[in-house]
Amino acid sequence: MPVGSGQRPKRNRPPGGTRRGTSRPARTPTPNGRGAAVRERLRRDPFLFVLCLGALAFMTWAFALTWWVTGGLIPLALALASIAPALVLFYLRDA
Repeated sequence: MPVGSGQRPKRNRPPGGTRRGTSRPARTPTPNGRGAAVRERLRRDPFLFVLCLGALAFMTWAFALTWWVTGGLIPLALALASIAPALVLFYLRDA
């Protein structure tokens, strides 16, 4: 008969909550919150990085073409200002 009144014996688990078969360490939450998560996602996923960079390049091209056709200062300013997020993307990925 089993050991007692139908209770299972307790199993010993390794500390830290990780299983023995996993090769990856347990993820620790980042203290910076969302910014660090975006940085890690851009670093891990090259498709997302190229997609964001392509969208910014298209927006820059559209504003530059509008400036070329109309000659206004606002499209030129927007085209130049849309280069800054692309630089931030590279900074976030490499930092």
